Amino acid sequence: MTVTGLTVSYGGDWLTYFGYTVSGFAAPLLYLAWMLRNDRYEEEPLPLIALTFGWGAFCTIFAGLLNSLIFFPLLGAPGAALVEEPLKLLGVYWITSHKLFGSELNDHLDGMIYGAAAGAGFAGLENVYYIGGMIMEGGIPPFLAIVIRSAAAFNHIVWTAMAGRSVGLAKVLRGYNVPSDLLAGLVVVVPLHFLWNLAPVELSLFVLLPLNLLLLLRQVRTAQEDEVRWGFLTSAPVE
Repeated sequence: MTVTGLTVSYGGDWLTYFGYTVSGFAAPLLYLAWMLRNDRYEEEPLPLIALTFGWGAFCTIFAGLLNSLIFFPLLGAPGAALVEEPLKLLGVYWITSHKLFGSELNDHLDGMIYGAAAGAGFAGLENVYYIGGMIMEGGIPPFLAIVIRSAAAFNHIVWTAMAGRSVGLAKVLRGYNVPSDLLAGLVVVVPLHFLWNLAPVELSLFVLLPLNLLLLLRQVRTAQEDEVRWGFLTSAPVE
C-alpha cells in the first residue's frame, strides 16, 4: 500500500463509498470475534482489545510510509512483511509491558488474542484501501473484490496471533517480557507473510490460506488445553 493512495486518493471517498469502508472492516471484526470466543476461561477486557485493535489500524499508516519509501523499492511487495509484522506486534508488547495492563496478558492464548486484535485493526484499514482500488481502479466487481480481500485479511489475524503466542509463552516461562521476546514469533511469521506476497494469487488463496488457518487452529487448541492443565478452568492466574 502507499500512504498517498490510502490518505489522499481514497481518503476523500470514505463517506461517499461508505459501504466499501464498512465491508473492509467487517471480515476482520468477525475473525476477531471468533478469536475472542476461544478465550473461554479468562476473558480479556474489551477496552484493551479495542485499544490493541486501534493500534493495528493506526500503525497501517506508518507501514504504508515505510513500504513506499524503503521496502517496496528494495524488495517489492514481499518486503512489506519486514515492516508490517513488527509494527503490529508492538501493540502486543505494549500491553504486556505496561505497568497497569501487563498483568492481563498471562499466557500464550492471551498473546494470540491481543495479536489477533492488532492484526484485525491492520487488516481492516488495509482493506479499505485495497477494496477501493480494486473496484474504482481495477474494474473488479464489488462483490468479488470484497470476497478476495475478506479472505486475504484473515492472514493478518493469523500472523500477529502466532507472533503474539511467542510473547505469551515467554511471559509464562519468565514472568515478564523483554523486547527480544518479539523475535521468536517474527522469525516465523515474517517469512510466511513474505511468501504470501511473493506467491501467485491462486497459490496464496488455495494453499497458503488454508495452511495458515490450520496452523492457527492447532495453536489455539493447544493453548486452550494448556489453560485447562494450569487450572485456568476454575480460576484466573494470580495477577
